[in-house]
Amino acid sequence: MIYLILAIVFSTGVFVAMRLFERFRLDNHQALMWNYVFASGTGFIVCERYETIPQLVAEPWFGLSILTGFWFIFTYLLMTASTQRSGVTVTSLSSKLSVVLPTLAGVVLFSETLNFVATMGIVLALVALVLVVGGRNSQSIRGSDAIHRISSDGDAMNHVCTEGNKNAKGNNWIVGLLPVFIFFGTGTGDILMKVTEQQHTGGDMGFMIAFIYFVALIFGIIIVVYDIIRGKSKWQWKSAAGGIMLGVINYFSTFCVYNSMRCFDNVVLFPIYNIGVVSLTAVTGWLLFKEKLTWKNYLGLGIAIIAVIMITFKP
Repeated sequence: MIYLILAIVFSTGVFVAMRLFERFRLDNHQALMWNYVFASGTGFIVCERYETIPQLVAEPWFGLSILTGFWFIFTYLLMTASTQRSGVTVTSLSSKLSVVLPTLAGVVLFSETLNFVATMGIVLALVALVLVVGGRNSQSIRGSDAIHRISSDGDAMNHVCTEGNKNAKGNNWIVGLLPVFIFFGTGTGDILMKVTEQQHTGGDMGFMIAFIYFVALIFGIIIVVYDIIRGKSKWQWKSAAGGIMLGVINYFSTFCVYNSMRCFDNVVLFPIYNIGVVSLTAVTGWLLFKEKLTWKNYLGLGIAIIAVIMITFKP
C-alpha cells in the first residue's frame, strides 16, 4: 500500500512541476528532455546493479523496455497535439478514462477477477473522473494532466487554426480522432508497463526503469534538435533546472507504480491510482495555485472515496 500512496504523491508532484514550468515559461520540450536525463541518471545511481551491453540485450524485458520508452514520448506528443486542437478538458478526460483498458487487460490477459461490488466501484470511478476533470474550466485544469507519463503543453492549449474554412473542415476528422488516440495510447502505455513488470525483472527493476527513461531521452533529444533546427525554439539553460526537479520526481513515480503492480491486480491498481492522482491534483491545484473547484469537483471527490472503498472490497 505504501508504494501506491507514494506513486500517487509523486505523480501529483509531476503536476506541480509542470505547473511551475508554465509559470516560469520554460521550454516544455527542453524541460522534458532534461527530465529524462535526470530520471535515467537517478535510476542508474540508485539501481541495485549495473549490466554490460550483452547482458542488457539478453534481458527478457529489453525489447519491451525500448517500446515502453518510445511510448512515453509518443503519448506526450499526442497529448500536446490534442490539447492544441481539441482542448485540455477533452484531452484530460480521454487520458484518465483510458483506465478502462488496463482494467480490462487485467481480466482478459492476466486472469484477474472482479466481484460485483468492485465492478460497480470501477463504474463509479469513471463517473468521479468525469466530474473531477470535466467539471473544471479550462483555466483551472491547465497543466493538470500528469500520472506516470508527462502532460501536455499548457501554453499552447485552446489554439485555434485560422487557415481557412476549407483546411479547417479537412482537418476536422483528424482533430476528432486525437482524443481517441489519447484514450488508446495512454491505456496501452499502462498495459505495457504491466507487461514489462512481469518479465522477470526481480532485482533489475531500478535498472529497467532507468533504461526505459534512457530510451525516452534519445527520442527527446531528437525532438529538441528538430525544434532548434526549424527555429521553433532557442536553447534554454533554465529548462535544465526544471528538468532536474521533474526528472527525480518522475523516476520515483514510475518506480512506485511498478512496485505497486507487484502488490495489486490491474483491476484494483489503475482505478485507484487514477482516482488518487486526479483527486490529489485537484486539491493541490486549489491549495497551491488557487484553482477554483466547482460543485461537480466536490461531488466527484466524494464519489471517488466511495469508489475506492468499493474497488478494494473483498467479500
